[in-house]
Amino acid sequence: MAKTSGAKWLIAALVALCLGGGVLAWWLLREPAPYALHDTPKVDVTVRAAKSNYPEAKDVARETELVIKVYLQRLQEGDAAELAEIGAPWYTGREKAAQSLITKYGAQADKPVAAVISDPVTPELASVKLRFSDGQQQVLDLTRDDDVWWLTLGNGDPVKP
Repeated sequence: MAKTSGAKWLIAALVALCLGGGVLAWWLLREPAPYALHDTPKVDVTVRAAKSNYPEAKDVARETELVIKVYLQRLQEGDAAELAEIGAPWYTGREKAAQSLITKYGAQADKPVAAVISDPVTPELASVKLRFSDGQQQVLDLTRDDDVWWLTLGNGDPVKP
């Protein structure tokens, strides 16, 4: 009886090891977002979901946090080309739209910002209300494609054609 119990433990340990290895391989091989934060400048933003009856609201807030932080950092840097890179790739006129945003909101991006993600109406779209420390507000629209969130920056259809 002791041999059978030991064999069961060995099999359970091997199964757990295989599952752990599979999860680790998936984590290492998955394709991350095609954008990332730079080391500087630092971004001071609080991201939260608007009050909602739907649990997805908190998930969307968590998922969109990176693109919001990258957006604010690119505003601070003032580089329209880099800001345009986080715009949905199927949109046109991204760099011109990025320059307009830098002109309008760039000076406020280095101070604390509050971001509130609206209740998701459509699974692949989100709306973010940014509240800058000087009281100025901005609404950003986001779109998701293959688990990557993008700004709807420029001209195009929010849902990838």
